Amino acid sequence: MKLAVGEFERIEESDPLALYNQGIKAEETREKYTRMLRLVLCRLLEDILKGSFEERAGQLVRQGREDPMWARDLMLSISRKMRERTVLERDHPEYLNPASFPNYFNPVKKLLDMNDVMIPWKRIYSTFPPVENGSAPASRGWERAEISKMLRFCRGPVERAIILVCASSGIRTGGFPGLEWRDLEPVFRGPDGKLRMGDDDDDGSTRHEEETSGIACAKLQIYRGSPESYPAFITPEAYAALLDYRAEWAARVGRNPRPRDPVFIKSGDLPRRATPSMIMKHVRGAITRAGLRPSVLRAARGRTGYRYEIPMMNGFRRFWNKTCKESMSKESALSSLIKKEYMMGHVGLVNLDRNYFKAHVLELAEEYLQSVPALTIDDAERLRLDNERQSRRIGVMKDERDTEIAALKRTVEEMATRMENMVKGRDGPP
Repeated sequence: MKLAVGEFERIEESDPLALYNQGIKAEETREKYTRMLRLVLCRLLEDILKGSFEERAGQLVRQGREDPMWARDLMLSISRKMRERTVLERDHPEYLNPASFPNYFNPVKKLLDMNDVMIPWKRIYSTFPPVENGSAPASRGWERAEISKMLRFCRGPVERAIILVCASSGIRTGGFPGLEWRDLEPVFRGPDGKLRMGDDDDDGSTRHEEETSGIACAKLQIYRGSPESYPAFITPEAYAALLDYRAEWAARVGRNPRPRDPVFIKSGDLPRRATPSMIMKHVRGAITRAGLRPSVLRAARGRTGYRYEIPMMNGFRRFWNKTCKESMSKESALSSLIKKEYMMGHVGLVNLDRNYFKAHVLELAEEYLQSVPALTIDDAERLRLDNERQSRRIGVMKDERDTEIAALKRTVEEMATRMENMVKGRDGPP
């Protein structure tokens, strides 16, 4: 195969911000990067660049192409100016944590890289202040009692559904906007003890309401259609919360959701996809009303430096990670750990795990089920799940006992038959 002369095309110049947006796949990352890029261009470089945010971005790209050393010196000057903030006292309003230093440069690098402005970033990175051990505040994940308290202060089914999905699946905030109703699929345990996925209606949607008994967990397909797509799981408690929210969704929009409709939507009667900031707003409201994160000054109790002790969204991910990895598993320790890394959207323990360690979705579900009682927030629901699991275990033990008794009976009968034959053979004619 070769490229013909007529197939060679020159790339036309595009808007710098359009190219910048093309280089960021995740909507949450794009919003965060753009917010920081606007701060750098419109505030830090207020006297250097002119015009609106879009005009400043174009000006930075044009001057960077004409004189890359100008762009290099601009980045070095920003680094020098910002390093002055890292040596201030922690309670100073202008203090900047060295760990946050790269956040100001990553969006600018993305803008320049996507517009073919090459500058020596290695030299710029060498000017960053060192991040000392302990400079980042100690942090932890949410605890079950804290999540339970959030649920008591939720406003409406949507907040309850978001919090329970966060806690039981450990998905990132960026995974919420892309969720569609077809991505939700219940997993049932049949009378034979085997797991199976939920059935579909003729229109392709899963029958959520018709089969709620016997549900073991539910699967969420995160980032469907992208290379980062992976299956996550939620507890029956979170699944029930999603069904409650689904009823509210239908009442608001005026119809039942279709398979490709977004799960979480903006306010109003149109199914417009929610943004990561909206998801965080719902969670922040429940947390604040529960008194777990007071809306007061930065130096207030409960914060170390400029960070809260518990990251608002990542705190759920930490809860999931800690809870699952402390749960017992039927698999080997290594196999269990790799599967749990998969369910967090990681490649595994090493990059090659994705290629060489394959697990069927029902195998992952079986592994996840070992953690379901510990991931369930409501005490009564957790007790019910524990009782069900104990009942299944007793049932399995009873079946094994009956099988062993039947086998012993057959053995005794066979031995009796042999004895009878031996006696007949000894007493018979020579």
